[in-house]
Amino acid sequence: MLWLDYVSSNSIITSRKSIVGKVIKFPKTRDRVGRKYRQEEIDRINDLLRLCDEDMQTVLEQIDQLQVELSALTAEYEALLKRLKELTDIEGGMHDK
Repeated sequence: MLWLDYVSSNSIITSRKSIVGKVIKFPKTRDRVGRKYRQEEIDRINDLLRLCDEDMQTVLEQIDQLQVELSALTAEYEALLKRLKELTDIEGGMHDK
């Protein structure tokens, strides 16, 4: 009569008549369905890469917009600085008289 005796999580003794017994190695759960887990991980990584790509694109668009705004602010700053110089030159000229 054959019987199964649980020895460890990865092997069982399959013969009661044999002194040594046959040891059958069972694959670990991750090995048995490894392809499934790998495919799930591949899908998950692809999703994360897509999200990163979308975020990077958004940041680049924001940088472009900030550059436009910075250019406009720089032009306004220079115009205000020019006007301030004109006014201080006029004030300085009035003090000389």
